[in-house]
Amino acid sequence: MAGDDRGWNLLISGWICTLLGTALVFALPQTMGLMTGTPLLLAGMPLLLIALSRGRRTSSFEADPEWAPTAETLPNAGRVMYRVDTSLDRPIRTSILCGACAKLGWVEGPKPVRYTCAGCGTNLWNNEEEE
Repeated sequence: MAGDDRGWNLLISGWICTLLGTALVFALPQTMGLMTGTPLLLAGMPLLLIALSRGRRTSSFEADPEWAPTAETLPNAGRVMYRVDTSLDRPIRTSILCGACAKLGWVEGPKPVRYTCAGCGTNLWNNEEEE
C-alpha cells in the first residue's frame, strides 16, 4: 500500500511542479518568470517521467471464487427481467438470476444460447433465432 501512495505522490507532485512552473514562466515578467518558473518546470519533468515509468501496479485484489449475486426479485418492467454474470477468470461460470422468482441458476462456461428458469419455468431468452 505504501508503494502505491509513493507512486501517486510522485505523479501529483510532478504535475503540480510542471503546471506551476509553466504558469510562472508565462505569467510573470520575462526575467522574473524564467528565474522562478524554470527550476519548478525542470523539477516537475523528471518527477513525471519517474512516476509514469513505474507503470501501473497490480492491486492486491484477489477474485473470490465463491462469489454469487444476491438472489432478489427484479422490478417488473412489462417484460421478462434477468441478470447474467459471467466470471472472467478460470473456471468460467455464468450465474443467471430470474427476476420473477429470484431463482439463481449456474451454468458452466459462458452465457448459453437459450435459458429457461428452473424455478418458475419462464423462458428468459432464446438467441437461436438471431444466429
